[in-house]
Amino acid sequence: MLLSAKRTIIATCALVSCILLFGFNRLMDQYPAAQMIRPTASVSNLSENVFGGVNPYWTTEQEKPRFAYVQYATDFDYLCNAMMNFARLERFKAHFDRVLIYPKDWEEPGSSREQIAITNIRKQYPHLKLRAVEVISTSMGDPTWHKSLTKFHAFVLTEYTRVLVFDSDSMVLNNMDHYFLSPLAPVAVPRAYWLNDKEASIKDQMLGSHVMLIEPNEGNYHRIIDEAKRSGAFDMEVLNHLFRDSAMILPHRRIALLTGEFRAKDHDQYMSEDKDEEWNAMAEASRAYLVHFSDWPLPKPWLRHSDAQWKAALPVCRDDDVETINRPRCADTVMWAGFYEDYYNDQKEVCSSLTKI
Repeated sequence: MLLSAKRTIIATCALVSCILLFGFNRLMDQYPAAQMIRPTASVSNLSENVFGGVNPYWTTEQEKPRFAYVQYATDFDYLCNAMMNFARLERFKAHFDRVLIYPKDWEEPGSSREQIAITNIRKQYPHLKLRAVEVISTSMGDPTWHKSLTKFHAFVLTEYTRVLVFDSDSMVLNNMDHYFLSPLAPVAVPRAYWLNDKEASIKDQMLGSHVMLIEPNEGNYHRIIDEAKRSGAFDMEVLNHLFRDSAMILPHRRIALLTGEFRAKDHDQYMSEDKDEEWNAMAEASRAYLVHFSDWPLPKPWLRHSDAQWKAALPVCRDDDVETINRPRCADTVMWAGFYEDYYNDQKEVCSSLTKI
C-alpha cells in the first residue's frame, strides 16, 4: 500500500509538471522574446541590466523615474535622420523610450512624403512615441535653423523625469543610457567648445543646444517661447540667454563631437577637458556617443555635393603620417569618411521604407 501511494504521488507530480511546462511553452509562443524585450522607461525594473545594479541616487524621492530619447523633425530629411538615429539606438541596446516630435499638419490626410512617412511609421514602429506639435520658427539667421526652436517642445514631455534631446543632423555612435544617471538639473548641456576662445572666462562661454539633457517643465517651456518671441533669436541664443548661469555643464568630449573636428589642425579646444591626452581620431570615434555633421561649406550628408566639394573637405593626410599600433595611417580621413559611409548605408536601409505606399 505504501509503495502504491508513493507511485501515485510521483505520477501526480509528473503530470502537474508536464501541464505547467506545456502552459509555459504556449505562453512563450504567444509572447516571443523579441516582443517581450522592448524599450521601457522604468528604472526600477532595469537598473540591474542597464546601470549594473546602481539606481540613480535620487530615485528614492520619485516613483519609477521615466526616461526618453527625443528627436524632432520639421521636414522629410530630418525625419529620415531621426528614424536612422532611433534605429541606431535600437542597435546599441538603448533601453528607454523614443519620442518623435513633428509638425501637426503631417497628421492630416494627404500625399506628401511626410504624411505618408508618418502613416508608415505608425505601422512599422508601434513602440515609438509620436508627438505632433505646432512648429516654432524664427526669421533670424540661416534658414536652415529657422525651425530649430521646435526642439523645445521636449520641455512639455512632462510624463518623463528626464529626456535626452539631440538634433537629428547628428548620428548616434554608442548607447547613451548612462547620461540619465547624471546629477539632477533642469537643463544640462555641453559647451559649444568650437565657438569658445580658450582664454574666455566661464561666464562668457557659449552653451551648445544641439544636445540637451532636460527635466521637462511647462514653466521653462513657456519662458523659452516667450523669450523666442521677444527676441526673434534661434535656439542656441535663447538657451544661452535663459540658462547660461544655471545650466549644468556636460563634458563636451564624447557627446558634442563635430565631424569638423577631424578636419581641424588644432584640437586644443576639443581636448581642453583632458589636456594631458593627445588627439587620436580612431580613439575619439570609437569612444564617442554622438557626432554632429558640421563640415561647412560641404553640404549636410542628405544634400547633394560635388566631387570638388568632397575632395576639398577631406581631412589632410600628411606625407609623414604613419600607421601606429592604435590607429591607421590617415586616421582623421578614415574616421571622417567612415561617418558619411555609415550615414549613407543607414539612409538606404531605413528611409526607403518610409515612403512606400
